[in-house]
Amino acid sequence: MTRFALAVPRCVALVVLSVAGFAYGHFLVLGAALVIAYPLAVSGQFRLTALARRLTRAWAGADLPDPVRSSPPTPHRREDGWYAHNGTLFRSPRVPAFLLKLDHYAKDPTLRQEWLWLILTPVTGVVPILVPPALIAAGVFLLVSPPWPLAWSVPAAIGAVVAAFLLAPAALRAYGLWAGVLLGTGEPPQTAVSRWVTRASAATWRGAGLAGLSIAAFGGLLLNLLAAALSWGGLLPYTLPVTRSLVELYRRHVGRWTGTDLPAPYRPYPPSPSPGEDGNYRVGRVLYTDLPAAVQAQRPGWLFGDPATWRDQLWSLGSVVLAPLSFVPAVLVGFGFYGLFCQPLTWVGWAVPIGLITGYWATPFYLWFGIEHIQPDASWLPGWASMPAGLAMTLLGLGLANPLMRLRLAWDRFLLTPTAATVLASRVAHLATTRADAVDVQAAELRRIERDLHDGAQARLIAVGLSLAAVTRLLETDPMRARRLLEQAQETSAAALAELRSLVRGIHPPVLAERGLGDAIRAIALDTPLPVDVDVDLPGRLDAPVESAAYFVTCEALTNAARCAAHISISLSHRAGVLRMVVTDDGPGGADPAAGTGLRGIGRRLATFDGTLALHSPPGGPTVVTMEIPCALSSPRTSTS
Repeated sequence: MTRFALAVPRCVALVVLSVAGFAYGHFLVLGAALVIAYPLAVSGQFRLTALARRLTRAWAGADLPDPVRSSPPTPHRREDGWYAHNGTLFRSPRVPAFLLKLDHYAKDPTLRQEWLWLILTPVTGVVPILVPPALIAAGVFLLVSPPWPLAWSVPAAIGAVVAAFLLAPAALRAYGLWAGVLLGTGEPPQTAVSRWVTRASAATWRGAGLAGLSIAAFGGLLLNLLAAALSWGGLLPYTLPVTRSLVELYRRHVGRWTGTDLPAPYRPYPPSPSPGEDGNYRVGRVLYTDLPAAVQAQRPGWLFGDPATWRDQLWSLGSVVLAPLSFVPAVLVGFGFYGLFCQPLTWVGWAVPIGLITGYWATPFYLWFGIEHIQPDASWLPGWASMPAGLAMTLLGLGLANPLMRLRLAWDRFLLTPTAATVLASRVAHLATTRADAVDVQAAELRRIERDLHDGAQARLIAVGLSLAAVTRLLETDPMRARRLLEQAQETSAAALAELRSLVRGIHPPVLAERGLGDAIRAIALDTPLPVDVDVDLPGRLDAPVESAAYFVTCEALTNAARCAAHISISLSHRAGVLRMVVTDDGPGGADPAAGTGLRGIGRRLATFDGTLALHSPPGGPTVVTMEIPCALSSPRTSTS
């Protein structure tokens, strides 16, 4: 009986605590706006939620352990007596301590969780514990001002009071379950509803952000129209890049926020013109004596002749129509939150409980505030109706967010992605570049082979021939000297044979042809004086050209890493039609392809096979070189290791 008797006052106490938390949550927003009062407001929130956890554990039986919080760090005093924070020196520790508190609270994972409990509980979690007090209030009303005869009113009042005491323990348990969702130390349970709300919320604000960027791009379009009207198009080569830069910013945010790739469709800037027979540079029908002027004269034709330039302008014009639609979910959610959390404060019914919490002196003010704001000409909805209306508007806004985002992305893909002709032209340009690089690499390789043969094996073989000729002359007159010359010729021929073998290995190593890429990399790793770990996951053989290119780029990356590292690891794998080679070293990092470290040569060799090179080398290391070549496995692996 005691449990039933105490359950109702406990429900009332938790209702009062929820109302206090609702008011304090708004005060916390004010403290965040004022900044200087934010640490004090956060400290009060921690105390209020700690009290809520204790009462919920004791009365509702919820498992709500107190979160483990660390204290804000204290400012460090330098040897010269100053205090440093983010590169700024302070004479007193007060300002750095305040800034450290702000950083500490910003990184506290429980802060947002507890603020959501303060704001949402009066709308959601307080509903079950309001039922018992409401039944008792209804019973008292039936006794004080019975609307029916006493023979009906008295039993109804008694039944309402009894139902209140019977339902109170269950209401407390329901409240405890709700408190466990937001005040528990673990992650809230991921349900289909919570995932939908998360995705819809992200789409709501991201759609509004993309709409704002599209409006900025429309401003660039207006600038272009103004430039065309004032200068008859003469200023367009200088204003069109403004729109292009804004559209590029939009593309980056689309990729970051939605994962949709919108590759740039713009044509590359034309190459510099070559001088003619008279030494002038021709651009169209005009001759220029100065190369920079000729290069600058190519700019209008490059911009005006690029279809992507005009597609950007058309996209900017159409985005102005889509922008209001993209703002609709954010506006609905904003009004819905106002109806859920702000409009109820204008309800006169809140005046009495809030006045009891903040002091009897404030009750007249809240009464006046509520009565004043529930006038039909001053409020869009009375407080009691704003919560369901706000909830409906919020759900409607969240429901529209994803469809409108899909509509926007369809429009973006229609005009901001490269056309088939642009893709084909880019592909042709890429193939022409990689073909030229391949020809250059092949020519350089032939020159290297010719040089090595001429300066190495050929010279040694000539020396062997001369030695044998001398032996022929000395064989009868000086046999001992002839014997020494034969020994020297034998050594020279052995050296020539070793150089020829090394040259052959440089062209195409026999181990690569016989045992495949994995064993060839293992062999080169064994010859490296540093410890090298090799991990190979290749279930088959590659085509010979791809295998050769992969071998040499891996060897080049290994050579670069061996200059400054103590340990190297190599990983080879083939997934989803892509050969992936990763070379990692523990060197000092800071590698730069522009510094002539051989990485540009690796990139050119990979580009011949549509491969890519990715470098991650922060200062201090480690350096990770990732090389990928799209290819297929042609036959099972023949390696025995």
